[in-house]
Amino acid sequence: MQATLPPPVDAPAGARLLYRSENALVYERRFYSDDPLAAQEFESDTDWAEFVLSLRPPDAEHLVCPRTLRSDVRYLHHHLVARLSPECLRRWLAPDRARVLPELQPFVRGDAPFPRTLYLLVDNPLLHGVVEALLMPPPVGSLRLFYEGKLRELVAFLCFAEPEVVAAQDDARLRDALEYLQQHLSDPHALQKVSERLCVSPRQCQRLFRVAMGCSPSEYLTELRMRRAATLLVSTNLSVSEIALEVGYLSLSHFSRVFRERFGKTPRAFRAAPSLSVEELLLK
Repeated sequence: MQATLPPPVDAPAGARLLYRSENALVYERRFYSDDPLAAQEFESDTDWAEFVLSLRPPDAEHLVCPRTLRSDVRYLHHHLVARLSPECLRRWLAPDRARVLPELQPFVRGDAPFPRTLYLLVDNPLLHGVVEALLMPPPVGSLRLFYEGKLRELVAFLCFAEPEVVAAQDDARLRDALEYLQQHLSDPHALQKVSERLCVSPRQCQRLFRVAMGCSPSEYLTELRMRRAATLLVSTNLSVSEIALEVGYLSLSHFSRVFRERFGKTPRAFRAAPSLSVEELLLK
């Protein structure tokens, strides 16, 4: 029987160690793109499976990676890193190997090492709870069992193909949910309430939107907010700050950045020279 690989002695310099066992290492790290140690931060231990989750920091003023990197801009890297021994990961994946992602199949069979470090954005709302729990675990009697459970959840999200969901696009509940989002753009709890209105779990809601709308609930809500903001810019005299609040953004800088990513212009530039008409901004 192959011996279990020892984990690193500790997390990299400057990182916050969250959990360490014979089969796993979990830590959080933050550093800027001009940090001379940045390159070392991306080095992983040979043969260990490494998942790097890129997080959005709470300070909206920071530019975060991954983006189109520019040497003249300082970016903040904020990562949650989970490393697992190959034996442990294979053991977790093997019972459901038929649904494991194609690129990981050789690893599960033992024909190849883990292919590479998986660098991922936490843009799936279903992952947020898992990540938050890993960063700030509750006061439980056994952290070992707690972290193993959360790491299993992480692997369940990241290493398997999503099951197909058959959803009727004219379902009355879905139409009701879409109308609710359109009418509650400023509600910070709108996404949570949508799954309640659909009478499904947040995970089922996520899958239903993917099939019926081709995007996640959060992506759909962002699109609604951006179109509404653009409409207000060209059809009212409201200030940009007022429009940001109207569509649910408490941070003007965050709103402006999301708007620029969507339309290629700042809100003020869009108002001065709209690239779309009000009719074109209506969501079909």
